[in-house]
Amino acid sequence: MNLTRLLPDGFECRQAGERIVVALPEYIDLLAGVEPSALRVAGHGRAPIRLLELPGGRGLLIRQYHRGGVLSSLNKDKYLSPRRAVDEIRVCREAAARGVPVADAVGAMLEHRPPFWLCRLVTARIDDAIDLGGYLGWLPATPTREVLAEKRDVIDALARAIRKMHDAGLYHADLQTRNILIRRSATGVEVFFVDLDKSVIVPSLTQRRRAGNLMRLNRSVMKMRPALPVDDDDRRRFLAAYRGGDPIFGHDLSPLLKSCSRHAAWHSIAWRLFR
Repeated sequence: MNLTRLLPDGFECRQAGERIVVALPEYIDLLAGVEPSALRVAGHGRAPIRLLELPGGRGLLIRQYHRGGVLSSLNKDKYLSPRRAVDEIRVCREAAARGVPVADAVGAMLEHRPPFWLCRLVTARIDDAIDLGGYLGWLPATPTREVLAEKRDVIDALARAIRKMHDAGLYHADLQTRNILIRRSATGVEVFFVDLDKSVIVPSLTQRRRAGNLMRLNRSVMKMRPALPVDDDDRRRFLAAYRGGDPIFGHDLSPLLKSCSRHAAWHSIAWRLFR
């Protein structure tokens, strides 16, 4: 396969032994000499996420593509094309150009094992951030006034960030708590979106796709019950911040809240039946 014609703007391609490295010029030499399996594990998704430490305390995260669900038992990490990684780089770069706070995709590591490919994505680490699930799991069942105020700040910042993402035309294919990072800064709460595998950017995101993203996020939050201190008041606050005075989803939010609950309940039943 001729990878050159698939490259995002500004990226280069180099053969490094059995591996092909696609990266920005400033990273291509570095990645060409790296063996991912020798690096420290810095986190887990469907597969371990490796950390490549850089001078100055910076770091690169290397995530291998790995299937989930029933198919993973048959073929967990082999793909017929390397486009999965290249397409995610392109989506990340375009989303960032549109002002969406996403992880900086700097390269990919591709191995051709005919007729299959093993693919890894390389992104810049977002320092001092915690994923949304980790933050929600930290919240006490009976929060203090200060913690409650911070939770409201996080809810508002998260809703505004998702609205900005949607207005930019980005549909996140797996909008869940593990794929949202939050960080406290001098200016308030910052929100970042990671793992844009199979995500797409379109000229205008429909109300149905927006609602689908919000339902997916709500489902991942509800899976953290029963200890999770999140209720319908928090969901109403989130939706109010998401709308920002825009009557999207109508003036009455009750139908959307009920749809979110039904969506989560059906997926919970299906998970128990087919896991």
